[in-house]
Amino acid sequence: MSSRPIRPSWKGFSNISYLVIFGDSYCDVGYELYSPYPTQEEPFGVAFPGKTYTEPETPNWVGHLVTEYTHQPVLVYDYAHGGDGVDEVCEQINYKFIPGVAAKPKWAPWQSTDTLFICWIGINDCASESGEAIREDVKRLFTEQERLYKVGARNFLFIDVPPIHRSPIGLALQAAGQGGSFTYEVWNSQLKESIAQFSAAHSDATIFLFSSWDTFNRVLDNPVAHGFTPKDPVKKWGGIWYDHLHPTSRMHDWIAHDLADFLNAQPPHQEDE
Repeated sequence: MSSRPIRPSWKGFSNISYLVIFGDSYCDVGYELYSPYPTQEEPFGVAFPGKTYTEPETPNWVGHLVTEYTHQPVLVYDYAHGGDGVDEVCEQINYKFIPGVAAKPKWAPWQSTDTLFICWIGINDCASESGEAIREDVKRLFTEQERLYKVGARNFLFIDVPPIHRSPIGLALQAAGQGGSFTYEVWNSQLKESIAQFSAAHSDATIFLFSSWDTFNRVLDNPVAHGFTPKDPVKKWGGIWYDHLHPTSRMHDWIAHDLADFLNAQPPHQEDE
């Protein structure tokens, strides 16, 4: 896990009032453009915990984060959708966020310093592409970050892809002589490179990288220490994996826990920095 320099836009995680999220099934809470606006009573705009890709009526990491680990009430604009990749994240930004919340309407008066823009994408892209195509996908993702920057986004958080080769479907593919870790490692390597370039080009933006790769590997390597059974790392419908690919709510809680620890460890900008 790493971050680029802390810029004036970052006042600390305790001062974040809005989350804007782009991603896939790991982030999806069932919010749609026709959903009611998020409020303090319904911070997702839909009834908590939303419609997630975990056990029925249980939260994913987004739900755990805002109910267990934030310092104040946070409103969430979550445009993530199951099955999406970079192409669809471009649509999430351009056709969902930009025409609405980007304009800072009365019901979403976000500011550059109190809003964190989160992007967790890549699992589906890595499943269908390889090598140079993956690198180009990541580069294209950062073209869209420029659009967010232009409308005032200054605090960015990217989450790398987890070790999907260790999920039940990943293990099954490897047993059949397919899959492996290579594509995910290519994605994560290019993500780090693109973050560095984006940070260097935007001297007033703060960009964080949180590693879900590290969180998953730590839990999978030592499940008992995290409240799981020794068989859970390879078992679908178990404690870690809800199905062949998606984590359980308990695993999402560990993601939220680690993410909160990471964000809390990023100090507010100091004037002498």
